[in-house]
Amino acid sequence: MKWLGVLIMIILVLAVAYFFSPLFDGIIMGMAFAYAAKPIKNKLKNIPFSSLFATLIIVIPVFFLLFYGVYTGISQAIYVLTHLKEYQQYFAETLEKHGIKIDERIHSYIESIFNYLQNRLSGSAVELTTGAVLILLNFLISAIVCYYFLTSSEHIFSRVVYIVPEERREDLKKFIFEVDKTLTSLWFGNFVFALLMGLASLPFFIIFKVPFAPLLSALMFLAALIPVFAEWMVILPVGVYLILKDLWTGVTFLIIGVIFFYMIPELFIRPYFVGTRAKIHPVLLMLAFIGGGLVAGIKGFFLAPIVVAIVVTTFNYVTSNVKQS
Repeated sequence: MKWLGVLIMIILVLAVAYFFSPLFDGIIMGMAFAYAAKPIKNKLKNIPFSSLFATLIIVIPVFFLLFYGVYTGISQAIYVLTHLKEYQQYFAETLEKHGIKIDERIHSYIESIFNYLQNRLSGSAVELTTGAVLILLNFLISAIVCYYFLTSSEHIFSRVVYIVPEERREDLKKFIFEVDKTLTSLWFGNFVFALLMGLASLPFFIIFKVPFAPLLSALMFLAALIPVFAEWMVILPVGVYLILKDLWTGVTFLIIGVIFFYMIPELFIRPYFVGTRAKIHPVLLMLAFIGGGLVAGIKGFFLAPIVVAIVVTTFNYVTSNVKQS
């Protein structure tokens, strides 16, 4: 009968997971936000509604930037779509200004490129809007999950220990504590990394005289925090804008931006900075961030590092106990 009860429980869990699967992005993201907010909650633990305040401190700026970024992206896509012929003419004039002679063959290439862009923008308008609505819905869910995870996680974990025999409960408590500490370090470190990326990008935009530099710096923070808005999604449009104004300025901006604000941070700085805080090897963390995002999008980006953190913590916990024994 005991095994029958376990089997029924597994079936019910799988059924719930199936129905919740479209919302997994928001659920996993909410758990990551909760771990990022935990140090803030601990600082505010002596005041009422500390979980609510910690959630709002993390969620409100991210939500504002996300909403504004989605709105601006859709608006700019519509604007570009309606002024594509003007951009085509301006691009050709820019090439001629830099000594590149536009013959019939190059002109046809340019026209083909812009026609392709027009078709892509037109065909993806509905998909873009649908995707934006789904992102905002998942983000709203993540805020709710973040709040309730902060308020209820300690109670849930305290009850989980009763699933094991009494003589093993103290060991399970220590293990859960280690996992919790690792995940808190992981996601709070990721939040700090994103904040530093946003601040570091501000002088970069100012030097190249990019309009709305503070706003773009805030979007870089969001890009470094949430995988769907990777840094290149900010750098590339700004680079294209600068190329249309001045070819070499735009190319220089793209080279510096891609190397110093995308490749180096994502391949080296984030894994090392976050991995040092969470005591996870930078290579494992880099593979988790990249591989998780490639395999499963947003939920993969957040879930893969969580899995790696649990595996590493389990390995460290088991090996440390073996040494002590």
